[in-house]
Parts: sequence; structure tokens; C-alpha cells
Amino acid sequence: MLTCASRFAAAAASFVPSRGGNIGVLFGLSLIPIVGFVGLGIDYGRAVADRARLDRAADAAAMAAIVTAKAYIAAHSGNADVKNAAEAAGRAQAINTFNVNAGNLPMATVTLQTPTVTVSGQTIDSSVTYTATIQNSISKMFRVSTSTVGNTAKASVDLPKYLDFYLMIDVSGSMGLPSTATGMTDLAKDNTDMFEDYQQGCQFACHFPGNKGWDLAAGKIQLRSDAVNNAVCSLLKRAGFPSVPNQYRIGLYPFINRLATLASLTSDVNALDTAAQCSSSWPLAFTSLLDTGVTQLNAPNDPTTGTGSGGTHFETAFPQMKRIVGRNGFGDGSNATNRKPFVFLVTDGMQNGQHFFTETSSGKKAYSGSPSKFPGYGDSWWSEGGSKPSQIDPKNCDALKAAGATISILYIPYNQISFKNNSGGIAWENNQVNSFSPTLAKPLQDCASPGYFTTADGPDKINAALNAMFDQALRVARLTQ
Repeated sequence: MLTCASRFAAAAASFVPSRGGNIGVLFGLSLIPIVGFVGLGIDYGRAVADRARLDRAADAAAMAAIVTAKAYIAAHSGNADVKNAAEAAGRAQAINTFNVNAGNLPMATVTLQTPTVTVSGQTIDSSVTYTATIQNSISKMFRVSTSTVGNTAKASVDLPKYLDFYLMIDVSGSMGLPSTATGMTDLAKDNTDMFEDYQQGCQFACHFPGNKGWDLAAGKIQLRSDAVNNAVCSLLKRAGFPSVPNQYRIGLYPFINRLATLASLTSDVNALDTAAQCSSSWPLAFTSLLDTGVTQLNAPNDPTTGTGSGGTHFETAFPQMKRIVGRNGFGDGSNATNRKPFVFLVTDGMQNGQHFFTETSSGKKAYSGSPSKFPGYGDSWWSEGGSKPSQIDPKNCDALKAAGATISILYIPYNQISFKNNSGGIAWENNQVNSFSPTLAKPLQDCASPGYFTTADGPDKINAALNAMFDQALRVARLTQ
């Protein structure tokens, strides 16, 4: 029985395939897709590497296009049809840059579409698009003969704005107040100017001849005019490093009764620094120009020109500024011959309709001083009605804004004046000023272009505010055009 059983088992075993042969067949069948996947991986890796190289070339080409177009405009801003020429220069540079960076890809056929370069307003945009057909090595055994890659690279840059800054600086008598409340108290302790009216120490560093407050301040008590002058000097340093030569020009225009020119528009920061006396000791330029009772910065021997004396006359200064800006143009800032004007007004906003003048035979007001400092002109005297403090009329600003200028205002609040009320003329004026000085901000805000009104009180804040106004002009000019 064992023999029969053994024979049966042997016969049954002959029908079972060999395990080793089965593995060999399976391996043979699986080798084909494995080779295919490896081949696809190799070809895919080549395609990825080629695309990365072409992407870098496209990025470089897009950047080269805008840089070239921007440089062309800067170098040829006065030429006719500069826009089209700049776009053509950018396209040519994009093609050259792409070809150099793409180099030779042995198994790829690269097609570069004509790059687009567009100058629109103050922005330059570029777009570089390529496609590439790459020959596969192993994958074509599986009927995948080629791989196709492509991409688009874009770049954008803002053109520099060419800006003119006209600094209207209030140098009327109220700017002779100390810049802090503590300074006002310190000055009043020893200042006997107009004692008959005040019956206490005067808080103004009056610059009229014979007044004591000027000498008491004398570099020891900082006046608001000092704080403004320091802020202007700081601004000149800030503006002295534009990205493009001659990009900014600045002019300095102090005013009392009229607007005068301390420094005409220029990009020469050293000349502006000298005009503002930034490197000098006290008093600096704007403090020296505080109302002296006689016009300053006048045409030779002509007291009907210059800053004038007495009061604060926005109704005269703004039309004068419009004429000055008009001579230079109300442009959009797109190039050096089409500059955008910004008028920076620095003031406490206190209008005053009085004059210290004599009238000429032709009816003009002459600010000759008392006694007269000008041959042929009589002594000056106060206009009838005395001091006339009031708010600025925002309508004074309308014509300048309508013509295309942006008016940016730095408002320095008028400090309340502490005094003994003895019912005299000075007491009346102080009461008038104290009653409505808190309301001066609103008409000034209405005068300013929307979003261009700043308040600052104290030296550090005035300095920071004026620099912030400059930065705002640059930022808005770039983003809104």
C-alpha cells in the first residue's frame, strides 16, 4: 500500500508547474513597464531641467525689458515718440537676454513669442512667453516621442515722477511765538515789550526795531520759525538723494503780506541749504525774515515788492504762487519737461488783514518801514482799523488746485495766549485770537487737497511731519498714475 501511495503522489506532483519557472515568467513580463517608467523618468527629468533653464531666461528677459525701457525714457525724455522707441528698445533687449540665457538645448526646439513691452502712464509692463518641444529618448519606444513645456514671465516697474515742491513758509509775526508752551512762559518772564497794553511779559519775540523779545529769544528760546527752518533743512537732506538726477526741484517762498522768493526752484540742494542758512547759527533764514516792519527780499530799492509787513495775507500769497507755478507748468510728472507741482504750506492758519505801509502815488502799498528805509518813500504806518485776525478763506486755494497743483498743508496750532485783561487793544486782540484759534484747522483742511492735511506742534513733530509730507507726495505720485 505504501508503494502504491508513493506512486500516486509522484504522479500528482508531475502536474504542478515549477515555482522557479513561474518567477522568471513574471519578471520577464514586468520588465517592460519598469523600463518604460525609468525611461519616462529620465525624459521627464530632462524636460524639467530644460524648463527651469528657460524659465530663468524668461524671467531675466522680462526684467531686462523694463529696465531697458525705463533707462531709455530717462535718457530721451525730451524726444518725440519716446514711448514707442522705449518699448522697441525693451523688446529687443528682452529677445537678446532670453537667447543668451537659454543657450543651446540640444534636444529641444524653442519658440520665443515676440515679447510685449507697454509704457502706460507711469508704469512699464513686460511679458515674455516661450514654448519648447523636447525630443524624448526612451519614452518614444512607448509612442511618447516629445514633451512640450512653456511659460510666461511678467515684470513691472514704475517710472520716476518728476516733481516740483514749492514751500510757502509763513513768516508773519505769529510765527515769532516760541515753539512750546514752556518757551512762551520763559520768554514772558523778562519780556517787557508792549507792557502798557499787556500789563505782563509779552510772549512774542517781536522783530520790530526796539523790541526786547527778539534779543531775549536769541538762540535760547526756540521760536516756531526756528522749528520750521530746522524741518526744512531736514527735508533738504531727505530730498537730496533722488533715484534719478534732477527728479525733484524745491523752491522756498516766505510770505507775510506778499509772497517773496528766498530760493527759486532748483535741484541744487547745496544752494537751497545755503539759502535756508542750514549751517549757520541763530537766527536762521526764516527767523531772520520774521516781520521787521519793513519789506524784505524786495527788488532793489522797491518796497512795493518783497514780503511786506503787518498782517498775514493768504489772499495775496496764493494768487502769486499760482503765477509762479504757472511759469513752470502744471504737468503730470511724466518727464523732466512735464513736472507735477506740489505746494507745501507751513502756517498757523491765522489770517490778519492789517498792513504796515505807506501808499504810493499810483495807489500801491509800499512797505518802507518807519522811519522809511527807501529813498523817495514815506514812513509806514498801520492801516485803519488796526489788527484784524481771522480764519483763512479756503476759496483762496481753489484756483491753484483747479490748475493742477496739489496743496499739502502743515498746520502748526496757534498756542493760547495767557495775559492779564486790562481792556486795552492788545487784550481785545488776544481774546479774539484765543476764541477762534481752535477753529483754524477746519478752513485749512478745506484749503488742502484731499488727504494732504497734517497737524504738528513742537519741534520734533514739525520735523517728522514735513518729511512725511514729502514721502506722501512721492508715494501717491507712484501709485496713482
